[in-house]
Order: sequence, then structure tokens, then C-alpha cells
Amino acid sequence: MYNTITENASLEELKKAFGELNKKMEELESEEPEDENSHAYEEWESECENLAVRSETLMTWIDRKMTAGLQ
Repeated sequence: MYNTITENASLEELKKAFGELNKKMEELESEEPEDENSHAYEEWESECENLAVRSETLMTWIDRKMTAGLQ
């Protein structure tokens, strides 16, 4: 859901997507490759960065809705 949700979603939907994204980030952190010089580590790091950007976006949208008092 966190990959497909848009800014037009309800506050509840945004919060749900944010929760799902946090779970995915936790899972990904537990799968960190040991060799920091490997291709697998580069892919893992890239995915972490993508999720972090998506997380920031969702937090911004949630904040906007809460500030505007929208549900």
C-alpha cells in the first residue's frame, strides 16, 4: 500500500501506509548483508534509501492533513 498511496488519501489511509512502511524498514534492517563492499549491500542500501524517502513523503502528507484538520 505504501508504494501506491497518494497525497489525496485519507489521514487514516496515510497512517496505515506509514505503519506498513515502518514494518518493511524493520524487516529490511534485519536483512543487512555482512559484506559492505558487495553488490548485495549496494542493493540493500539503495532500497533503504528509497524507503526512507517514501517515509519522509508520507510523514509530510500526514503532517499536512493533521495541520489542516482533515480526516
